[in-house]
Amino acid sequence: MPLFFFLAGFMISREKIIMRGQKIIDILHKRVNRLLVPYLFVGLCYAPFKLILSQFANKPYDISTIWQLVIGVNPDGELWFLYSLFVITVIAGIFSFRISVLGLLLAGVILLWNPWNIITNYLFFFLAGIYMRREKKDFVITMKWCHSIALLLLFIAGNYALLVLKMHAAFLLTALSGTALVLRGSLMIEHRFRDGSSRLATLGIMSMDIYILSDIIKIPFRILLYNKLHFYSLAFIVCLIASVLLSYLVSKYVIRRRRILKYLILGIKE
Repeated sequence: MPLFFFLAGFMISREKIIMRGQKIIDILHKRVNRLLVPYLFVGLCYAPFKLILSQFANKPYDISTIWQLVIGVNPDGELWFLYSLFVITVIAGIFSFRISVLGLLLAGVILLWNPWNIITNYLFFFLAGIYMRREKKDFVITMKWCHSIALLLLFIAGNYALLVLKMHAAFLLTALSGTALVLRGSLMIEHRFRDGSSRLATLGIMSMDIYILSDIIKIPFRILLYNKLHFYSLAFIVCLIASVLLSYLVSKYVIRRRRILKYLILGIKE
């Protein structure tokens, strides 16, 4: 998740524009369409199904809690990311999508303090993406093998401290080193496997679709294989494959071909 928030901040700063006044309002308006519309629509559509299928859930759903949508608690729990990203974008917009080293350090302190999980856990990484795009945009390209090895060692050490020594602060170390390693690995794939990377890029374009639809598509497979037949490992594999493949096909041949569905489910307004 830190990687996704970092990339969101990185991409929102990809153009050299003056972030003030009407421009900021336009950006936030686009985020309302892209993030809040799917968050609310899919969540409301998901609620009755979750209510009906509560017997198969670890925690039965109470329809009286539907109001909690406004504070980031969605019937489709997977959609918390959209709410969190929207709130974080608004916070960054208040400061004109600019961040100083001091501001970044403050966000890091808030991360470790962590009073509100879904916001403070990831605000730092979004702001780090903005900062790196503006100040160090070629940092992945200029990385050498020695840097990658050092980052890998930091990642291993951070995970040891986090999982074995129970040091929460190590989360910051593993997240930053892991993010840099994934970006470096992605660049290597793009350079060495151009045909394969184009296919991955297609999945990247459809990643929002897969994210939105996957939890819904997994429901019948999870109920049958996990709850009824108790094939736990098989359920995991089938749910993974089905959630990616079927989400891609449903979105490509149904949702993206109908303007209203494209807007309500994916937040894409033409």
